[in-house]
Amino acid sequence: MSTFLQNLNSLNPGKDQIALFWLGQAGFVIKTSSGELIGIDPYLSDYVQRTIPEVGLGFKRLMPAPCRAEELRLDYLLISHEHGDHYDQDSIGDLMRSKNLKILTTPTVVKAMEEEGRDTSQVYALYPGDTKAFEGFSVLGVDCDHGELSKDALGFILDFGFTSVYYSGDTALNMDRLKGAVERQPDVAILPINGAFGNLDGEQAARLAGALRSRYCVPCHFWTFPLHLGNPQQIIDSLPKYAEDCELCLFQQGEGMLFPPKSL
Repeated sequence: MSTFLQNLNSLNPGKDQIALFWLGQAGFVIKTSSGELIGIDPYLSDYVQRTIPEVGLGFKRLMPAPCRAEELRLDYLLISHEHGDHYDQDSIGDLMRSKNLKILTTPTVVKAMEEEGRDTSQVYALYPGDTKAFEGFSVLGVDCDHGELSKDALGFILDFGFTSVYYSGDTALNMDRLKGAVERQPDVAILPINGAFGNLDGEQAARLAGALRSRYCVPCHFWTFPLHLGNPQQIIDSLPKYAEDCELCLFQQGEGMLFPPKSL
């Protein structure tokens, strides 16, 4: 069993807590106090390099996947947009073997899944402003700005009642488009910091964390591919300037943390 799976099995959130784990790239797993698992954009294969060979080493995976897709038994799966490091088509078949898996994603991804002949009976398309409620939490689709690269890309706000988690998805610092998230002032903000392909860099992520008034910021979307770039030192240096009350939670791949921390 991988170290990540051992961590996932052993870190058990108490009442009014969740555990958040980073899978690398922009992928996360949230574990609830009841033991349910919510996946967000897991990238667990070499799909991107395999399907874009003309880029050569630019999309070579630098960090191995923390587990195999067939080892991850999710109850819910959120997919923010159709790009291969978010909608991993080499992993989705194994992920969908989970019994009663519910998937929330964009209309573009739903269409792609239908064209691939996948069972979409429990796949739900979200638009900005749409909310889907489940037992113990709800998911709100919020707008983001991934430009022409993905016109209907989404962010998500997961509301557990006692805490809320904002996953921005791939986005530029377009405050008009990010207004829906900013207005809700989520407790935890998961933000890209790679500064490539239209995404926030570390300083911009710090500025957004300040606008969100989040208590915790978890950076992602860096150090998986050479072409994706990313400098964590930028957000380490910038967060005290733009969001002095926000704690930076810089994860190793496969690492998890309880929110809110037990000490609070």
